[in-house]
Amino acid sequence: MKKVITHSICMLVMITSIATSFAGTISPLEINSMEITLTLNNVKAGQLLSIKDINGITLYRKMIEEEGLFSSRYDLSAIPDGNYFFEHEKDYQIKIIPFKVANNKVNFDKSGEKIIFKPVVSIKDNKVYVSKLDLEKETLEIEIYHDDRNKSGYNLMYSENIENSIKTERIYRLPISHLGKYKVVISANGRQYIEYFSI
Repeated sequence: MKKVITHSICMLVMITSIATSFAGTISPLEINSMEITLTLNNVKAGQLLSIKDINGITLYRKMIEEEGLFSSRYDLSAIPDGNYFFEHEKDYQIKIIPFKVANNKVNFDKSGEKIIFKPVVSIKDNKVYVSKLDLEKETLEIEIYHDDRNKSGYNLMYSENIENSIKTERIYRLPISHLGKYKVVISANGRQYIEYFSI
């Protein structure tokens, strides 16, 4: 039943989302009862905009198609009372814009807005470079897996937990004797990021 309600909400939000263009200066959020207009500056094609509930369930997801100014209107009247957030995902960061629906009103929590910096993974020869900025100093877990052809699937080679760090920078040297497929799994800010590569 919960799944049916979630799909219904998702479909209604998608149907009532109308892209609009504006000239001049615009406030990022315009609220008219249960209809809001969200405006984002300097967006790039391929970035993602989502509406999620407090449990992280995605109710709406849209890929931004054009660079520059993005503005879209959303009718949130079908969403039950509760806490939600817009999520604007860029290449290296995710902006969180929380809002609350209660008594047929939408209220945005400006003080709760935050930016999550995504981890950056790069590979050069047999070295893995990992960097991550986290102003909230949450625990960061890094796991490196190797696809051993003699066994099934990926096997954990190395793991590390990093705590209380604003800026994490690590270099991992992989043994030349272990050529093949790898994946790096980084868990941070309640999310998981996976990078696949081969050496």
